[in-house]
Amino acid sequence: MVTKTVVFSPFSRLEGDLEVKVDIENGRIARALASGTLYRGFELMLRGRDVMDAIVIACRVCGQCGAAHSAAAAAAIRAVAGTEMPRNAYLVSNVMQAIESILSHLTHFYLSFAPDLAEAPEEEEIQRLLPPAGGSFTRALRAREDILGVMGLFAGKWPNTLAIQPGGTTKPLNASEIRRARGLLGEFTEFIRQQMIGCELDEWLTLGSASDLDRWLGEGAHAASDIGIFITFSLKRGLDRIGTWPARFLSSGGWPGPTGETLMRPGFHDGDAGEFSPAEIVEHVKHSWYSGQEGGVDPFDGESDPAPERAEAYSWAKAPRYGGRPAEVGPLARMVNDRDPLVTDLLARHGPSVFVREMARLHETVRLLHQIDVWLAEVDPEEPFYREPPRTVDGKGVALVEAPRGMLGHWLRAEGGKIRNYQIVTPTGWNLSPRDSDGCPGPLETALVGTPVPDPDRPTGVSHVVKSFDPCLFCTVH
Repeated sequence: MVTKTVVFSPFSRLEGDLEVKVDIENGRIARALASGTLYRGFELMLRGRDVMDAIVIACRVCGQCGAAHSAAAAAAIRAVAGTEMPRNAYLVSNVMQAIESILSHLTHFYLSFAPDLAEAPEEEEIQRLLPPAGGSFTRALRAREDILGVMGLFAGKWPNTLAIQPGGTTKPLNASEIRRARGLLGEFTEFIRQQMIGCELDEWLTLGSASDLDRWLGEGAHAASDIGIFITFSLKRGLDRIGTWPARFLSSGGWPGPTGETLMRPGFHDGDAGEFSPAEIVEHVKHSWYSGQEGGVDPFDGESDPAPERAEAYSWAKAPRYGGRPAEVGPLARMVNDRDPLVTDLLARHGPSVFVREMARLHETVRLLHQIDVWLAEVDPEEPFYREPPRTVDGKGVALVEAPRGMLGHWLRAEGGKIRNYQIVTPTGWNLSPRDSDGCPGPLETALVGTPVPDPDRPTGVSHVVKSFDPCLFCTVH
């Protein structure tokens, strides 16, 4: 048996610096190692600072999900301070985070994933997804302007908005701004309706099974929509047969309301739906370039001191585990734990594959776009958006939000209004984790095993599997 080791580095068209090393046997991957190769050190920057500095610094961990980091930092401080936001603040914060997720999903699909799918020049139908001149690609870039306009009305600026605070949002909205937001949202919805899904949002959201999707694909011009083209070519290229693993799906629910309810159901799905508890989360650093003890450590007690000399280490990512097991987070995990009928049935038919992972992301885009309109209708401009929180806080608090790529957690210990310890567990940290103390690989490393690599110089299958997790290495190596 001939084993060939190939290193793919860097990956193009994704966030940050990723190296993937694979051992290939008989034309298929037998073992994979995923490595975040850049150290940043945000958690060390936060030590000893005023607690409120977390709002300013944490939102700069990522240029695509800064609002999610702002929301997590604000919620962690709020958990320590014991304050509560007005109802308007929950609604407006949820709108901002939903828009950020839609922006991220749109960017991922049209700028990162679809161009790889469209690279075969002999297939003309899919060329509209190819940058820089493809019609769908260019229209997606224009559509971003509309939804960014909505974000500007709510966040003041993006990325790195400071509008989300422990006491609420500092950018109140009047009735005129809400009408303007709805107008811009309507223009963006036209792009989704005409270009991406080729039907009304309500029609798409009635699809409740894989059979419904088959029927829908054969009706009218649905097959000519971007998602129709994606479905046809994904199945033709076998994307439903790669990227699978013994999937465990983790979600905190996300987009909370004032009484603690979340838009989607939280849970840990390991063959069956289970309850979710933050107390089950630990991080391992045996194969990471950080100092630390053997075994899993509660993030409240975790450290992020660099140790680049560690012989067994190969990544600046840590290895988070839930109940001692690796878990996948992201749109697919959210849809599975929420028992979404379409995605659940696609999962039963095709497994946790590249195809289903991408379908969950596109489907969530439509779900969130529909929900934003619901939240906007509930905002009352006459009611408060902000309550002043206490300035000095002591204690510890954890905040979990659903960022575009999955569950994001911020763990805060505060003493006398200063940050004693701050730990961040990111979505890509879950999905692209290195091996843990028991040698167990993370979701991507497992999902790559078995992927065909007929030509290491054109590793299209490897790219599809990696990008289906929508990696953000900037977040991962924070």
